[in-house]
Amino acid sequence: MGAYLKSREKIRVEARSLFCYWAVRELGYGFSELGRRLSMSQPGVGYTVSRGERIAKHNKYQLVG
Repeated sequence: MGAYLKSREKIRVEARSLFCYWAVRELGYGFSELGRRLSMSQPGVGYTVSRGERIAKHNKYQLVG
């Protein structure tokens, strides 16, 4: 069951990373504002945005709307 939980956590981390990346880069949210809304530090948001960018580029994800 441990592998299942790690897999679910990875999916959750990747989803949050993509959300943060798109919120900052595409929707114009600031790191501070996003950090307050998600209870994260500003440096934590920066790291998450970078990870989201790598995930989006690697998987060729785009935000369309």
